[in-house]
Amino acid sequence: MTKDATFVPLHTKSDRSAGYGTASPRELVRAAARLGCGAVALTDLENLYAQVELHHAARDAGIRAITGVELRRGFGPHAVGEKRGRLVLLARDRAGYESLCRIVTRRRTVAGETGDPLECLEDEPRGIFYLSDDVETLESLLARGVAPDDVRFLLARAGAEPPSRVRAVADVDAVMLSPDDADLHRLLFAIRRRMRVRDATGAESHERALLAPWADLFRDAPDALAESRAVAEACTLDLCETTRVVPDVPDADEKLAAACREAICGRGVAYETRLARELETIRILHLAPYFWVVREITDHARAAGIAIAGRGSAASSLVCFALGITSIDPIVHGLHFERFVHAGRLEPPDIDLDLPSNRRDELVDWVFRRFGRDRVAMLSTHQTFRRRAAYREGLKALGMRREDVDRFCARMTDEEAPPPTASLPYAVQPHVGLIERTVGKLQHVSVHPGGVVIGDGPLTAYTPLERAPKGVLVTQYDLRSIGKLGLLKIDLLGNRALAALEACGVSSAPGDDAATRAALERGQTIGCFQVETAATRSVLRKLPIRDADDVTTALALVRPGPSSGDAKAAFVRRAHGEEPASPPHPALGPLLARTHGMLLFEEDILSAIATLTRGSLEEADAMRAAIVRADEDPAALAEIERDFRGRVIEGAEAAWPDLARFAAYSFSRAHATSYAELAWRSVWAKVHRPAAFACAVLNHYGGAYPLRTIAADFARSGVTILRPDVARSAIDHVVEDGAVRVGLGAIAHLTQKNAAAVLAVRPFADMRDLLARTSLSDRELRSLVLSGACDDLAPLSARGYPIAHEDLLAMRKRDPSLASFVARAAGGPRGDLYRGLVRVQNEVAILGMHVSDHPMRLLRTEAAAAGAIPIASLAERVGEGARIAGIVAASRRIETRGRRKMQFVTLEDETDLVEVVILPDAFASLGDPVTSPGPFLVDGVVERDHEDTTLIVRHVVPFHRRAHPYRQPSP
Repeated sequence: MTKDATFVPLHTKSDRSAGYGTASPRELVRAAARLGCGAVALTDLENLYAQVELHHAARDAGIRAITGVELRRGFGPHAVGEKRGRLVLLARDRAGYESLCRIVTRRRTVAGETGDPLECLEDEPRGIFYLSDDVETLESLLARGVAPDDVRFLLARAGAEPPSRVRAVADVDAVMLSPDDADLHRLLFAIRRRMRVRDATGAESHERALLAPWADLFRDAPDALAESRAVAEACTLDLCETTRVVPDVPDADEKLAAACREAICGRGVAYETRLARELETIRILHLAPYFWVVREITDHARAAGIAIAGRGSAASSLVCFALGITSIDPIVHGLHFERFVHAGRLEPPDIDLDLPSNRRDELVDWVFRRFGRDRVAMLSTHQTFRRRAAYREGLKALGMRREDVDRFCARMTDEEAPPPTASLPYAVQPHVGLIERTVGKLQHVSVHPGGVVIGDGPLTAYTPLERAPKGVLVTQYDLRSIGKLGLLKIDLLGNRALAALEACGVSSAPGDDAATRAALERGQTIGCFQVETAATRSVLRKLPIRDADDVTTALALVRPGPSSGDAKAAFVRRAHGEEPASPPHPALGPLLARTHGMLLFEEDILSAIATLTRGSLEEADAMRAAIVRADEDPAALAEIERDFRGRVIEGAEAAWPDLARFAAYSFSRAHATSYAELAWRSVWAKVHRPAAFACAVLNHYGGAYPLRTIAADFARSGVTILRPDVARSAIDHVVEDGAVRVGLGAIAHLTQKNAAAVLAVRPFADMRDLLARTSLSDRELRSLVLSGACDDLAPLSARGYPIAHEDLLAMRKRDPSLASFVARAAGGPRGDLYRGLVRVQNEVAILGMHVSDHPMRLLRTEAAAAGAIPIASLAERVGEGARIAGIVAASRRIETRGRRKMQFVTLEDETDLVEVVILPDAFASLGDPVTSPGPFLVDGVVERDHEDTTLIVRHVVPFHRRAHPYRQPSP
């Protein structure tokens, strides 16, 4: 292809036309540039998702981007609609772009995607080219008063005749990059429409490719080629040219400065100097309205009794602290404002606000009402196919049975690596490469967990909107594109931990509490925000914990980089004074004193770079960010290194390797400090208000462990958890006489309506009374009875469980009056064990947790007979072999650098939890031994590192297959 035959593709689709296009916007731009096209238009189906990305990619490639969209009749979530009557719209300028945003918004929110595209057009549209290959559609446009100069006929092949008064443009209608992508297109098409590839009759042929030999099609239509260039030249919109978009707040700079100065009055020169610097940066960047709006939101939340806490990099701002947006004093904690925002930083600032998860929607709705529903929208996220999902959907489309697909995907333990495919059917194996190509393609658009965008006017001046499930309006652009358009977001994030703390009345906690410190040092933090995972509890047990700052350090240490064995071990040794820390340069000595020679935090990196280069913190942050971005680009990293060495103080050149290594994985101290404050408060509540905290956590469950593990830990901590009871329970869990009473709302299958009805008509004289006065379904009654909630209603009793309960449920189907029912019960020690185990099994199935007892306590005699000791006794067997019995609380498989698998499993019994490690040799010999909750019987060697006990596994067997009599494990 030569530049002589210049042609501008005005009708292309990217992979954001989900299930239709195959190429990314950047790939389309590169192809157009390679063809010598001076511009390329992106006209995805019914959306503008990729337009900002397109414009920035085109600018990098030196060509122009044209924004467009294709509308079709009958277009829906799993269809491509009718090509007859389709309409392609191109934006000529900014006015045209805003018209497109409004049209697409109307299409996706009001009119619906199945109607006639002409119905969504504005009464007085401006700045738009209208293109169609349907003569009737073009004539309808002209009849509506659209100027002929704005209308074009899409000419697919030379010889076709456009209607009178309408010029033609050459059209390739590209849905793929190359003819070789036809199979990928068919697979995506089939996945989207939930059909098999062989049935994908609506898919396009290989001719619909941008790199197809289109010149032959238009050899006899030079006017159409020329017209495509003319239309392209008339489209001047550039979405790279943006300004900051903030809500309109009169005199925002003056209001902000006055409020902040009043808040820090009397704190000293350091605060005044820092505040002046921050306010000047905010003024330069025109951000005062943004801060003022966030303050209004936090003030309203507190006035409405909604706990709210700013976190993330915003904690680096003294302005945020002064306005009450965050509770972290950045000067006390050594946080740099430049890590949050500075005049030279391209990314917009981002303020994250945590609020109780059960009240998040209330605050979001207030924001919509306060600032105007036309000016506010939730942010969207573009979910792409990860590897497991790609294989799941791809294999189904290729014809594999669903159950076989499920089995194959269950063996995929690593999302990053292609799975072993030898077990796949022979007919499918040639298509594995095709499935791999679907990884990263758009799967669906969803709602961001908390991102809210507020504009200075109607948002459709900047972004199209669409209606997400539950009627929520979301931006079609994702976070990255919204930022590039100059729009700012506020994250209103539901936080279950904050909901729990609010429920138990803990809004703050003393920072010098010895009991809280002791619980952290012992790792007794299950159920507590950010500090309950096995990795974090392990670090806490290894470190000396003095205050929340040490929790901040622990949170940074469990990040991927520092958590590597050598780095973490070195830090622990230095923290205990076992190994001196030598800074890479003497000038960094004071900086590294607190963190024992490791630059754990991004703020430390900033300080180190600024110290060694005698530069500003702004320059240091720019270099830090460049190091992170250049992690996989050796050439870029080498350029940054040259810049550093050219500016560094004498003798500090050798510090570069440490700086580059630490910068690649360092964590934001502002983030960690915010998390640590909430973590400390959670642990304080667990220690000092155990029943109230346990009740709140169970009501707002959402952690790293199954609910049964959380409840069992509270029970080990001394909290009594009582079974549900139709006579005493509320809907939620409640504190009753110092214990936690399980709520009826926790009972599986019992509807909220019928749970409320039970509360409304109780008390009940007996089971017959309950059945007569409620309208429970068979399934609801079964859950209610087997959960133990009816144990006090005759003729049922706790002693008769579960035989009488099962008998009653069976008889009710034969005789609803239960007139002849006689309760039976199992007797003797074996009967007690049977009753206890069945009750626990039913509790886990119905309530998600065992309430009456821990299963391993019930099995302790059996476990002891098999030679298993309680987990709490492992610390007495360091360096020796030991056998334990436990159920799985958590499990994760990883691959070593040599692609060998190993497994970390957290086991629990009635006494404690322990991390067991199945190393690659053991994993290979045992054959993936832990794949269910258990219980398991585990042999291994006990290791201990600074109060942290682990068991290195030698043998694993399901508990029901234990050998008798017990034989001591061989050394």
